[in-house]
Amino acid sequence: MKKYKDYKLCYIDDGMAYFTRKKLSEQWGDDWNDSPYEHNAGEPYYENKDDIVKIYFKAWGYKEPCDGHYNSPYSVQNINNMEVPWLEPRYKNEHLAPIFAGCSVNDFIDLILKAEGEVFVPISFSNCSK
Repeated sequence: MKKYKDYKLCYIDDGMAYFTRKKLSEQWGDDWNDSPYEHNAGEPYYENKDDIVKIYFKAWGYKEPCDGHYNSPYSVQNINNMEVPWLEPRYKNEHLAPIFAGCSVNDFIDLILKAEGEVFVPISFSNCSK
């Protein structure tokens, strides 16, 4: 996955993780400064298809910042400023690490798999060596 080593986590929505090559402070999307993010924010903006990598995942062991809130107090901007993680352990489970904005693709996949989750990567990943 050398091709994707420079991509960093910038957004999560409904089991889809988005990774960007830009600095987190430069990556933006619709209403990323509005809270609650889960009702306002849109996917990251991009100009070229290679600017963003999307990875679908399932990980019951993790929860998003909006879980447990009717309207969370967070915006994507708050989350990408690392005020809270994009994913944190659902239960007090010491073997799971929180997943913050800026997490690499490889680290994200490893953490989801450690949580006994599933990761579905683009076909282009099969053409890359780790």
